[in-house]
Amino acid sequence: MPDTQTPRTLWQRLLHEPTVHFFLLALLIFVAYGLSSVNQENVLELDQREIDARVFMQEMATGEELTQEQRDFVAARYVEEQILVREALALGLDNDARIHDMLAQKMLHVLSGEIIQPSDEELQTFYEANIDRYRIPSSRDVIELVFDSRETLPDGTLSLLEAGGSAEALLESNPGSSGPLPNINHLDVSNIFSEEFANQVFASAAGEWAGPFVSNRGQHWLQTTTVYPERLPELSEIRDRVRLEWINSEEEARLQVEISRLFDKYSIVITEAADSEH
Repeated sequence: MPDTQTPRTLWQRLLHEPTVHFFLLALLIFVAYGLSSVNQENVLELDQREIDARVFMQEMATGEELTQEQRDFVAARYVEEQILVREALALGLDNDARIHDMLAQKMLHVLSGEIIQPSDEELQTFYEANIDRYRIPSSRDVIELVFDSRETLPDGTLSLLEAGGSAEALLESNPGSSGPLPNINHLDVSNIFSEEFANQVFASAAGEWAGPFVSNRGQHWLQTTTVYPERLPELSEIRDRVRLEWINSEEEARLQVEISRLFDKYSIVITEAADSEH
């Protein structure tokens, strides 16, 4: 069948072209800006280099050269941005806690400067000065045995616990459950149960049962199977961790120096609000 649709006019086709949209928007903004420039108080001087830089960044992002219409659009967006900034300043919109926070954070990034790396000597000195933070505390592999009942256990069960019997044997005549708790330290046990129970567990020898700790689940007993003593890893084992912590510490120290330098540029005067009259 022949096409019965009315062919689109040149104007209709142009309205659907994105580059035409860019050009029209740019034209409107430039016209508006030109009209406002009649008032000399609203003269806005712009640097062509800033516009060129934005065009260049856009071309880098897209990987291809912009058309003239697209360049005009980038320029128009820059003009629009500068006008909006000026109007915002005129309205006092910069006097906003959120804006101040964003500016302060950006300034901190500026002041922090380049990424720094420690020498071997600096890394060793930092490691030795902070040696306690790198100590790995004593830990244990334990078996947790939970009896469903919170009542006093039968004498036979208590005797088997005292003898260091296996969880399987203890559960044969006492309903409950068991499971491993690998490589837990004193703080872990304190957080899961209580500090008093952690003291009891870490005072026990391998093979001994420590307990009971009574909860809404029943009564808990822990049997140590393996003891791992406290140790201090060599710098070579944790070099990456120490390096990152050195960088954070050094950047913070340098940042504070820069902030102090900025403070010295200003005379700080803090005024108190006048008492309101009632």
